[in-house]
Amino acid sequence: MPPAMHKLAVTKLFHEIAPGQTRLGFFGKDDRLLDVWFDPLHRPNLIGSVHRIRIERVFPNQNRATGRLDDGVLVSVRLRKGDAALASAGAVLPVTITAAPRHGKPWQAIIGARLASDGMILLIGLSDGAAATALSNRIPTEQRAALKARLAAEAMAELPVGFGVILRRNGVDLPNFASEVSRLVGMWQASASDLPKNQTGIIFDGGGLLARAKRLVGDVVVLDDPANAAAMSCQLDDAIAAAILPKTPLACGGHLWCEQSHALWSIDLDSHGVTDFDQLFDEAASEIARQIRLRAMSGPVLIDVPRMAIPKGKKFRKALQDALANDPRQPDFLGMTRGGLLELQIAHGEMALDAVMQDQPAQDALAGLRLVMAQPAFQPVTLAVSQGMASWLEGPGKPALDQLDRQLQLVVWSDDTHNQTAHILG
Repeated sequence: MPPAMHKLAVTKLFHEIAPGQTRLGFFGKDDRLLDVWFDPLHRPNLIGSVHRIRIERVFPNQNRATGRLDDGVLVSVRLRKGDAALASAGAVLPVTITAAPRHGKPWQAIIGARLASDGMILLIGLSDGAAATALSNRIPTEQRAALKARLAAEAMAELPVGFGVILRRNGVDLPNFASEVSRLVGMWQASASDLPKNQTGIIFDGGGLLARAKRLVGDVVVLDDPANAAAMSCQLDDAIAAAILPKTPLACGGHLWCEQSHALWSIDLDSHGVTDFDQLFDEAASEIARQIRLRAMSGPVLIDVPRMAIPKGKKFRKALQDALANDPRQPDFLGMTRGGLLELQIAHGEMALDAVMQDQPAQDALAGLRLVMAQPAFQPVTLAVSQGMASWLEGPGKPALDQLDRQLQLVVWSDDTHNQTAHILG
């Protein structure tokens, strides 16, 4: 199979605005869900937003500092080479949120204001004398000289004073660097706030899930027809329910086991009696890439596959790399471990899907509110919920309940021993 056929390109987006939570589903040409982002009221999605914060503590041995957003949310700031001179306790600095909390850790950020698309990263607020154009370290050496010259020639005229741009690995094939730079500069200038230098606060909110997604996948079809919203919402629910199970079946009869420990993700390809290994490996390459993205795997990822001849192994790894080419996190292939496992390293970003769905009873209650919204307008609705859901809706989830435009009555079922979901009565 040609490598291009393995690529999991996004062809449509489903943007669902429901009481208490916005969800964004990324679908491929076969209508399979490739990715899903969440933005709930009780835990807003901050990725891509830019803030000016006051540094509270610096941990030089860990290349890390901490600070807080204006609303008190703790942020851990990764210090790159050259950041140490800027990050001192009490300093007010711009930071860009890059990753959601995980394993009890706070939101992750880096120093500097930046706006990312799939192919470029716009840098804002560069100091005098700083280079305005640069290439990602992941771009192959043999391509760097020509790309560096082309980037400078095409991009410099589009960059205002104090702005810069980094060409990402996925941007190498962009037909016009100038138009992409102009697009990002326009987005920033249209939405960014100009805070006084030493004032903390939000500078850029990221534009919301849909705007952030379009920066990464381009101007694809957005499914937002109210007549089909309920069916699409159910399709999204079904795909999410399947994706949080450890076992994922393959059409050929094999299956994947995807599991997370505190330190890493593991993926095991089980042939389950399949004798046509060419078909098994071909299907597995595409599905492994899909599961990595859909489950929001990050950090070290180890993949165990049945033993194969060296040529087949190379073919499989190439197919997997091609399938992952459209993942905006641009996974790094680290090679094979001594034990024969394929090792990847993936940048942290969205919260892992199973962690989102373990946010109970919030996710169960929000699913119930989506059911209510699917009912005919202007008719009273009775929703049966657990005691935990009712308590959440009366407490942290009250703003979600307030967004309903239906007359709603909550009924609490008496038996909380069963893992039931919210459902409409009558």
